Amino acid sequence: MRKPSLSLLAASVLLALAAPAHSASHSVENLTIYAGVKAANLNQILLEHTSTPGNKMRLENLVLTRVQESLLGKHYYYQQMLRGIPVDRAEIVVSVSNKGELLKVFNEVKPVSGAADSAAVNQLYNQPQIAKDKAMDRAWSNMKVQHKLVAEPKSTLVWVPVAGGFQLAHKVEIAAQMPTGGFVQYLNAHNGELIDSYSTSKPRLAKGTERSLAARSLLAGPVLDRQSETTEVVARLGKLQEGASAQGLRTGGATAAAASGINGSGYVFDPDPRTALNSDALTDTSAASAFDAAYSTKTLRDLTVTNGVYSLSGPYITIVNIEAPNTAPSTTTNGVWTAKRGNNAFDDTNVYFHIDQNQRYIQSLGFTGTKSIINRPLRVDTDGVNGDDNSHYSGGGGTNDYLAFGHGCVNDSEDADVILHEYGHGIQANINSSWTGGDTGAMGEGFGDYWAASYSYSTPNGRTYHPEWAFSWDGHGACWGGRMLNRTDAKYNSAKTYGAHQAVTEGGVSFQSDELWSAPLFQSMVALIAAGKPRENIDKIILEAHFGLGSNIKMPAMATAIVNAAANLFPNDLTYANTFRAKFEAQNILSTVTPGTTISETESNNTTATANNIATSNTTVNGTMSASTDVDYFKVTIPAGKTLKAVLTPNSTSDYDLELYSSTGTKLTSSTNGTGATDTVTNANTGTTSKVVYAKVIYYGGGTGSTNGKYSLNFTW
Repeated sequence: MRKPSLSLLAASVLLALAAPAHSASHSVENLTIYAGVKAANLNQILLEHTSTPGNKMRLENLVLTRVQESLLGKHYYYQQMLRGIPVDRAEIVVSVSNKGELLKVFNEVKPVSGAADSAAVNQLYNQPQIAKDKAMDRAWSNMKVQHKLVAEPKSTLVWVPVAGGFQLAHKVEIAAQMPTGGFVQYLNAHNGELIDSYSTSKPRLAKGTERSLAARSLLAGPVLDRQSETTEVVARLGKLQEGASAQGLRTGGATAAAASGINGSGYVFDPDPRTALNSDALTDTSAASAFDAAYSTKTLRDLTVTNGVYSLSGPYITIVNIEAPNTAPSTTTNGVWTAKRGNNAFDDTNVYFHIDQNQRYIQSLGFTGTKSIINRPLRVDTDGVNGDDNSHYSGGGGTNDYLAFGHGCVNDSEDADVILHEYGHGIQANINSSWTGGDTGAMGEGFGDYWAASYSYSTPNGRTYHPEWAFSWDGHGACWGGRMLNRTDAKYNSAKTYGAHQAVTEGGVSFQSDELWSAPLFQSMVALIAAGKPRENIDKIILEAHFGLGSNIKMPAMATAIVNAAANLFPNDLTYANTFRAKFEAQNILSTVTPGTTISETESNNTTATANNIATSNTTVNGTMSASTDVDYFKVTIPAGKTLKAVLTPNSTSDYDLELYSSTGTKLTSSTNGTGATDTVTNANTGTTSKVVYAKVIYYGGGTGSTNGKYSLNFTW
């Protein structure tokens, strides 16, 4: 049946919320921002965002899985279910302010048609399924696991959204030491074939393409035995927990450990030797004496003391051995660490100090108690990654996550930029455990670079010694080139998806995908600090914006969340929101707000040859269906890298449809919603030159003529 109607309940809900929601809301991809709308009933909000024609979504298919608090309010996470099984990475998050107003709704719920529901029933009850162990064996083989496990593998049954419906799959999670690393794999539940995968290990630096299963399949060498390795890791983790409990050590539990009140001291680089000395001359091979003036003696707070032995285990970080090479954490008998670079004990104190200090800084911004972010002892291996010149965060925000730093070339653990970059991955994963898909790869790396740069900029020489450099000591030398924070020439293309560490060329300009996101964050901070705004407020905004989101976030939605957080945290000082918006607009991540233009449709425009021309973005056409045989054409030239969005709004008693054609007459897309409903079509120009398309308005039912045949058509890009 064409254009099935909403249920009576859903229709009444839409009517109840239509006026305030439409007048005080705007959507950017899968995120809708609200202002001045009371959140009286969460069920009504859920129905408004999930009830569409042909969708078999019901409230009982949305399960509230958690409620998260942040500075601005609470965030309600609803998991989409289909026949009692979760649809992977499909959730809707409703954010409600402390004043009871609707802040935003993030919606990654997938529509379920009648045909898709029937196919799901067939898969679930009629088709044979492979056993969980067989799926685990297949996933193990896909990964070619060659290094010790760091967590017990697990497998769950989920639905994976695919073209036209859903595929039942085993979601298998295996985490091993690097370079095997961790992966999530989705295997067809009926034949074990790989549907999709992604890495849960986030390295600072790309090393070829080894973070893909396809690359791992090409590796030579023996594969470890899954069952024996699983038994071994379960026993090892159990003994580690028992031993730590017996000694009173902290091992990275789910909640904050009590502060011991016992402090020690040690040498650190703050933030790194080059910045501390304001010198480009230092290299990894410089004489040991060249670094003497770069060391700072810092307090190491809340250490653990057992039988007179001081350990670098505190309420927010615990130094442990996780990955090869197997290096035991350093200890002292007096709480004083005097080691310098070249000694693993220095790496231990440097990492302990910076992570402990950074967590305390996060708490000073208000993220404490139920609003905490990693307010627990995060496990850190300062000599891991199999000795490689790299570092990584492993895990997805659970309590088995950890950091590991390599010692190739400059030891990564000597540079606060590397330490805080990796901690940045942990921050994002612990706020949003669904941080995957979309542009999250590039945004994760870019945020990590920004988070490190925010601290470096606050140090004595931070504003003068290459503030535009990310990884001022570990990079920008013989080891590797580092990354930049001032790539304002990098421009966003909405037709692309930006993964981590990608080489990108846009408009003749080459840059790294990570730099496209770090640049507007860092440039906003620099501009705001120059305007007299405190760094603390800027970091608070960016952290707060991460709450209330799920998977498949792209840069425009994340940028909108940041601008919105700035406006809500500082409603009386729009300098914050306006600065962030300007920096995102400068790199085409957010569209520059074009003053609205209104024109009247001009007949005759019944063919492409006589189409009315749409010259600028945000043009609204006031049109008329003069007769049931009338058709109206509009010519649009889409700039390179832009995406056209055309929205047709008929009068309330009429049903008009909207189609989009190429310049050669090929139908590109169409929208055929019902009486009084808006129709929307979009088209991305992925090329390097502009292209012409034609929008066509067609009569289907309802009124005609100057009184009863009115419609409006809005074009933006």
